[in-house]
Amino acid sequence: MKNHSVQEGIFFLFAGAALLVYAVTSYGKAFNKDWSQSPYLFPLMVAVSFMFLAACLIREGAREQKEGARSGNLDKAGAREVRNWRGVAAVLAMCALYYGALFFVKMPYITVGILTFSFTFSTFEAATWIFLVAMMVYMGVRKPLILGLVPLGAALFLSIAFRAMLNVLLP
Repeated sequence: MKNHSVQEGIFFLFAGAALLVYAVTSYGKAFNKDWSQSPYLFPLMVAVSFMFLAACLIREGAREQKEGARSGNLDKAGAREVRNWRGVAAVLAMCALYYGALFFVKMPYITVGILTFSFTFSTFEAATWIFLVAMMVYMGVRKPLILGLVPLGAALFLSIAFRAMLNVLLP
């Protein structure tokens, strides 16, 4: 039986490598700033993490395959549940819509000031909140308070962390 962990690991390794190439080439074409100021730092970090996790997945699959070969039971070593490809397609479609919204939708910047702290809302915060709510509903979360506050907190945290603390440009 085929070992799906190795196949998936190889796929994700190539996806991480493609993202790494995108981040490095885009940084080279963009402007001469430090990596800490570049909007391509986040894709670079994601690509490196993706490749590390893919290597771990490949190693796990190879170990399962080796243990199955030792015990003489290859069917159980590589056995996995039947994939729910419709679910995978739904999540990928939601991700594509999210990135499309970040690219194509332009909403005006709204700045809210509280005492000396000011916060700017843009397409990133709105699209991220909607995306996270949709993903949580798809994953089975039904409590309205959690559906409203967790995505809002996550979007605000990401926005404040990247814009205010790291000074990284967001879409």
